[in-house]
Amino acid sequence: ATRRREREREERESMADAVRHVIESMIPELDALEERGLFTKQELQEVVKRRTEHEYAIRRPGGKATVADFIRYVEYETKMEELRKLRTKTPRAIEAKKNKKLRKKTKGRAEFCIVRRLHFIFSRAINKFPGDLRLLRTYFDFCKSNGSSKQFSSQLTKALQFHPNKPALWLEAASWELNGHGNEEAARKLLLQGLRICKDSKLLWTEYLKFEEARLSGSSPELWLKLKEIVKKKASKAGVEL
Repeated sequence: ATRRREREREERESMADAVRHVIESMIPELDALEERGLFTKQELQEVVKRRTEHEYAIRRPGGKATVADFIRYVEYETKMEELRKLRTKTPRAIEAKKNKKLRKKTKGRAEFCIVRRLHFIFSRAINKFPGDLRLLRTYFDFCKSNGSSKQFSSQLTKALQFHPNKPALWLEAASWELNGHGNEEAARKLLLQGLRICKDSKLLWTEYLKFEEARLSGSSPELWLKLKEIVKKKASKAGVEL
């Protein structure tokens, strides 16, 4: 019992040190938010309190933290970012932005600090729950809405390595190459690679057929019809009727 209590005490101290380190790392960005007229000192004191609570929640000892704990943290930071954006249009923030010296001093901190923190929260959540596809989808949506293409590509690559048998991820990757980068050939390769692994996925076969139709039916209708029959036969062999 004494050893257990000693171990629990050490865990609490370690957790407190980790939370303290994260909170201390926030100080420059919180100062920037105040200096730029986006949040008051009193508001930021409340932010520190709430972030501390969330940090403790996602570090609960014994592996008791849940995906929901991380999502609540994300939701809080998302509301904070929405408020920050709204306040950039206030007279106080506009006046502060005119100050070149202040703008240079706070550059990158006042504008992007909350989005960076959201990436930090998501990365820890995904590392802890790599098998949670809903969490991944939420993060992908966040990346796309904020133009975080580098982070999106990196995490999508990791997700495919961890979940190669998930058709939805192959479709996500192909869509990203096609719609995000205009790379038709890369999208086609990803769809074919996905089909080699997920042979019995009707969703993936159907989407691949749609992709080839869009690619060939207008410019090469005869080639499209031949390919369509070939794809249907291959799908049938895999037990999928199109």
